[in-house]
Amino acid sequence: MRTPAAPSIAIPRRSAGFSSLARRLFRRGGVEGTSGWAGAALEAILLCYAWLAFAVWMTPSDPFGLAASFPWVWLMPALVAMRYGSGAGVFSALLILAAWFAFPSYGLSHADPLAAFPNAYFLGGLALVLVCGQFSDVWNARNRRLRAVNAYLDERLNTLTKNHFLLRLSHERLEQDLLTRPLTLRETLQRLRDNSLKAGAEGLPAVQDFLQLLAQSCQLEIAAVHALDAAGRPLPAPAAAIGAPDALALDDPLLRFAIERQALSHVQSEGLTPEGRGASRYLICAPLAPSRGAAIGLLVVERLPFFALNDDLLKLLTVLIGYYADGVEAGAAVRGVHALVPSCPPALALDLVRLSRIRAEVDIASALVALVFEKSDPGRDMYELVRRTRRGVDIAWELERSDRRIIITLLPLAGEAAVEGYLRRIEIALHAQHGVDFLSGHVVPHIAMLGDDAPEHELALLVERCGA
Repeated sequence: MRTPAAPSIAIPRRSAGFSSLARRLFRRGGVEGTSGWAGAALEAILLCYAWLAFAVWMTPSDPFGLAASFPWVWLMPALVAMRYGSGAGVFSALLILAAWFAFPSYGLSHADPLAAFPNAYFLGGLALVLVCGQFSDVWNARNRRLRAVNAYLDERLNTLTKNHFLLRLSHERLEQDLLTRPLTLRETLQRLRDNSLKAGAEGLPAVQDFLQLLAQSCQLEIAAVHALDAAGRPLPAPAAAIGAPDALALDDPLLRFAIERQALSHVQSEGLTPEGRGASRYLICAPLAPSRGAAIGLLVVERLPFFALNDDLLKLLTVLIGYYADGVEAGAAVRGVHALVPSCPPALALDLVRLSRIRAEVDIASALVALVFEKSDPGRDMYELVRRTRRGVDIAWELERSDRRIIITLLPLAGEAAVEGYLRRIEIALHAQHGVDFLSGHVVPHIAMLGDDAPEHELALLVERCGA
């Protein structure tokens, strides 16, 4: 009997040394980018020297507070460190040090600032600033991590909400006209999204199919979709059209209103003037905008049945447009994954790219876990058990080969401890159901933590290690 291979674990590389210390000191504060550091430096200079000028005005004989009960001059650098982090705090401390040597006459009995330099005074002030800066660094890092996690969860929730609405609508349509339509709305839309995910061309992939779907579902009679240029203006030539639309009217009031709002607009939209309603040639104008990011196109509708313009149609149109735009954005993101691993499911490839970006930006780990089962009756039962016990947040890819079955699961926002817990939970379920563990059941786990390498390379290496 074949002896299962030992689990292989790929741990991401971690940099060390001075560069890591520098990143912790100057990158994880409350300031990012050149413009942000310039503003923080300017604010530190103004606040520290204004505070020092106030100290000179209050106590001209001892502005640095050498003889005071508390060195109040260090309060402002500490506040700067609390706001911007350790880097800005050290910069503010250097400003106070520069002021000591620039104005040696204040608080000194002679003009030699180096001879009268108060070592304990500046060392204590620097320690206070570093403590405040470290507190700011820690909380700013936690805040960035939480923002990244919340952005990912918001995106998943947005997709889930759209899927739920489409499922309900598809069920209603299926009950109404099952005999006249061979496919449900959800199936048709899923095919359209798969085409946009797999398309290799830039721009608006499968846009004619998308417009035909809108015409079928929303009773559009004359409509067109126009791509946008780099400045966000619609191009005159339509990327897709149904009916016989006239040339695009760039000065149409409803079209300008929709572009300014960056939202679906119609002739009864609030905020559109009565003159604009009467002068507009269009009934509906809607930017094709994904959940996150700028619009990629513009839908203009010239004619549809009189009673068709209602709230249900506008809601359906909004969901279909967002679904298509999300698919186009996802297609651009997962194209690199499909180039290396063509059979990877689009949903797994998209989340792999998202989570890899989160790992690179805020160092929140995610993992790929593969379980390899023998192609036998016990192996099939264990394979089905793992399929049933998968969490809703996880995304799985099931592969079947001549001698084995493989489940590759993406665990979002899961570190090494979470991966161990996931494997432990699977092993407990196998033991409770079949009385075996990974070793005795000939189940081989492989683990790959998303690291500094490109996500498609991590996935391809994991598939190779599984022998698929």
